[in-house]
Amino acid sequence: MSEEQKRMLLDLQIADFNVIEWELYMHTHPDDLIGCQKLKNIMKVARKIRRSYESLYGPLTRLTPVSCTKVNCTPWPWHV
Repeated sequence: MSEEQKRMLLDLQIADFNVIEWELYMHTHPDDLIGCQKLKNIMKVARKIRRSYESLYGPLTRLTPVSCTKVNCTPWPWHV
């Protein structure tokens, strides 16, 4: 696994962690409009990182659609 791939996975883990934290915060502060906007922003960041990673290195989960003609020989994240 390249250093760039490791960095992208780490960035995605950080973004996903922040999404979870903001979702938990919003459960206890449902009227916080600034918090709601921060949650939306970090969700966009996580989605962008995930799409970039998957376009370069293949799907992260089985839920990601994969072209039947494209053979992906890169290891799955848990193989690293």
